[in-house]
Amino acid sequence: MGKDAAANSHLVAALADLFGQETKSDCSIQFYLEAPAADGDRGDEQAGGKVPLGPPLPAHSLILSLAAPERFGTQLDRWVESSPGDRPVLRVPLGSEAELPAAHLAIRFAYTGHIHASSVREALEVLRAGDYLAIEGCAAACSQWLADRVQEAPVANVGPSQPQAAAPDPPLLQLLACEDLWPSSDARFQEVMSAAKAHLVRYFSSTLEALNVPSLRQQLEALPAAALEALLESDDLGTDSEDSVLTLLATWMRANWARTDAATRKRLCDLVRLVQLSPSVTSCVLLSLAADFESKGPEHEAGWFPISRSKAALVSCYHACSPELQADMREGRSPIGTPAWLKAGPRAQGLPLGGVALPWNISRAALRTALEQLAQEGAPGEVENINKKVPAAFDGDQPYVLAGGYAWEAGVVAQRGKPNASVYLECRAPEAYKVPGSSLAKRTALFPAIFGGRLVAYRWRDGDQEMAGYDTYGEIRPMFVGAARVKADALPLVDTPVVLAAADPLAAWEPYLGSIGRIIGAVMLIDRKAERAAAKAAEARAAAVARAAMFAGAQQAAAQDDERGRAAMGNLRQLLAVLGAEEAPLAVIAPPPPPPPDN
Repeated sequence: MGKDAAANSHLVAALADLFGQETKSDCSIQFYLEAPAADGDRGDEQAGGKVPLGPPLPAHSLILSLAAPERFGTQLDRWVESSPGDRPVLRVPLGSEAELPAAHLAIRFAYTGHIHASSVREALEVLRAGDYLAIEGCAAACSQWLADRVQEAPVANVGPSQPQAAAPDPPLLQLLACEDLWPSSDARFQEVMSAAKAHLVRYFSSTLEALNVPSLRQQLEALPAAALEALLESDDLGTDSEDSVLTLLATWMRANWARTDAATRKRLCDLVRLVQLSPSVTSCVLLSLAADFESKGPEHEAGWFPISRSKAALVSCYHACSPELQADMREGRSPIGTPAWLKAGPRAQGLPLGGVALPWNISRAALRTALEQLAQEGAPGEVENINKKVPAAFDGDQPYVLAGGYAWEAGVVAQRGKPNASVYLECRAPEAYKVPGSSLAKRTALFPAIFGGRLVAYRWRDGDQEMAGYDTYGEIRPMFVGAARVKADALPLVDTPVVLAAADPLAAWEPYLGSIGRIIGAVMLIDRKAERAAAKAAEARAAAVARAAMFAGAQQAAAQDDERGRAAMGNLRQLLAVLGAEEAPLAVIAPPPPPPPDN
């Protein structure tokens, strides 16, 4: 029978059914726990320091000697030599009782050839047990089982959290959370980890999603340092800017600082591409982190980013230099001394060309509370300059979204006694930086911050939603950290006599609340550079099409002229033939000579 011929399925099934059964069993496996020798009244085996873990497992010497010749085959041979005729009992020490289920599953693999794990962690435990018991093929089968499960991990989607967000973590994240069980020398498992790290980047997709989708942010914070390192070092990690990469690292660090050491923190921080930070974040955030590091030291939570003020100032200086001088600074390879400093290329763009909408809402209850508070503020009868900010809630009831290295709060401004409301967008330092003792925990200076996007609010008309008011931001209209930009009178309210006479303050807001009872809006994130580049490319394409059309028209006109010329020549030849003139090429037909001059 050829090597590729199928095995006897009945025999395979029969062997699998023998696991743990007395049928045809000729030996047994006794797992035990090494324990200190005791002088008490326990049995002889326990007094000798061997505590049995569960009852003996019925086994079959032929299967064990073939599946694990180095361990069980050798034990069986020694038993036959030392105790012929007795039923072999193969004793196997374990480190704890918790290892027993995985050891049983590894033995089961010897019978079935399949991994019967119920979770990623259990599969890793079986891999370790199979390696310990020297069961051939078990570690490779576990690695393949893990590789198959890792590929099942979905890719995260931007936008509001979905109902399934509360489901258990996908196998990919389960694997990354079990760093304590990763084998260090298994080549097959290293291939699994390489694939897992690549899939990790696809799973989180972009920093915007990881920071603004609550379920993803929780999963991000649960990653081990090695997994976060794989994210930060990847060119394929999509982001709106390197500023958001720094925010992502700060978010993880705030949740995991106590579980890191200085070397791990430095390794992770070195992966931030400092030359890609914006001048605003460099000045407002990086210099503050440097001040905290120098004043608090690397073992203080506030000193988590290991960079000196002079080096942070050098990054700030880099932004002020010409492109030629920037190249010289990078090629010097000495100012900062980290791989991140040398990486001038940006990461993958995490914003699609059309931008990303991050929806927000203000509930009827929140608006009512704000309007009631507004009515009580100021002196009786006072109207001028009495207003109330009503902050919106983003996905997962977050009070802000994170983008471009900053936190952005949106909402409306109710104005007492006025027929219009305003919308606002406020910029501030992310909470992740405001650890105890940090200078960023205090009010920061009003650094300018570039926000490329739009703030939009919607209203309802005849059952359809339409844009009611908006404000656009960009390089010519910068924001400032710690301040809000207000679009005054962006939302006209209902001011009919009936509404003005109504006791309910929400009556004027009904076009915005609608049947759902919420004011709906969105923060639109737009890549202005990509938008301008796309516009220029579209203009270039249009110009090329126009030039091509002109060229085609010219060719067509020339062809028509040639056709008319050939027709005229044909007519001329016919005329010459009728007149009896000798046919000659047109090139020799010349005008008659001029008359001779008068004498």
